[in-house]
Amino acid sequence: QQTKMMLENKLLVSAVLAVPCLIWLIWRHRKRVSSASVIIIFSGKRKSGKDYCADLLMSLLPNAEIGRLSGPLKHKYAEEHGLDYNQLLEATDYKEKYRADMIKWGEERRRKDSGFFASLVLDQARAPILIISDARRHTDVSFFKKHRKCVYVVRVQASDETRTARGWKFTSGIDDAESECGLDDYYPFDFVIQNDTGCELSTQSALRQISLVAMQRVEYL
Repeated sequence: QQTKMMLENKLLVSAVLAVPCLIWLIWRHRKRVSSASVIIIFSGKRKSGKDYCADLLMSLLPNAEIGRLSGPLKHKYAEEHGLDYNQLLEATDYKEKYRADMIKWGEERRRKDSGFFASLVLDQARAPILIISDARRHTDVSFFKKHRKCVYVVRVQASDETRTARGWKFTSGIDDAESECGLDDYYPFDFVIQNDTGCELSTQSALRQISLVAMQRVEYL
């Protein structure tokens, strides 16, 4: 009887000591998985449909969030210039009025720290999958690849005819700037989506494939 009691006490002590370790392991796993362990980066020209594709992918993933590099950029720009941040987020004439100057201002900030805006987005991420809807430069991609092991880069393409129908018009200083052309020579993209009018089904199919890959990676990690 005494031996049995001693054994039970030892088991109880072991269980009590194991609880903190178990809690720590669970916390560590959740922390590791919850902080953008998988990142999906979209790039593409104006009116190619990057935001549309990012939003659609978001709807297919139960554990994802969208991070826009232009978000912190526009917020800081609006603060320094006394502008309406919310209007800068919308696809309106208000944003187009300040686009060229905002691009120039953003480039100056990036010269000082190429990962400045990307780091703000990553620091704010909480979901296991982070979707970047508006990467524009090699430095954007390299920043995320430096800080996370599982990164997929997606190119969204559309013909000039389709982009024009969506409201695009070539603007010197914008469409020939690094903010639009910085990833034109990037290689290789993990996925390429041809998002022209009439290609909705193929676009949706490609995004479903990406969502399955991302969810599998989260499970693996």
